Amino acid sequence: MSSFGETLKRERELRQISLREIAEATKINLRYLDALERDDFRHLPGGVFNKGFVRAYAQFIGIDPESMVTAYLEEENRQQARATRGGSGPMHPGSTTTHGTEALAPSQPLVSRLWFVALIVILIVVVLAAGLTALGYGPLASRFKSLRSSGSAPQAITRGAA
Repeated sequence: MSSFGETLKRERELRQISLREIAEATKINLRYLDALERDDFRHLPGGVFNKGFVRAYAQFIGIDPESMVTAYLEEENRQQARATRGGSGPMHPGSTTTHGTEALAPSQPLVSRLWFVALIVILIVVVLAAGLTALGYGPLASRFKSLRSSGSAPQAITRGAA
């Protein structure tokens, strides 16, 4: 039984259509089309984009788009099941193993990790600025020095003093 990607590639080659032709006509990046044919879904953007890519690819080469979307979803589910079982199925090209199990991508998205790092950096900068200011070296230190050097507390204005 051939995989989803093999089916796509076979149908495309039967019609003598190049991946570049599909990429130019559908405006889908060539590497995404190649990833579909290799069943390497890790390199795709995910979600509805993937289904749209499959639908556009199938429609361009003249096969039923909805049956190919269904086949794509089934293959994606098979891959996810293999990954959760510890990689007992065939490996994807370019993936690595650690003691016989498939290396999985981090579950936390890259964007949220970047935000966390940015927040930590900002907090460190604020703490350093506050510490330097307290020691007399920060950007507001000259202001505090002038207040301290005047030596006197602000005088209270008294009313009615003659």
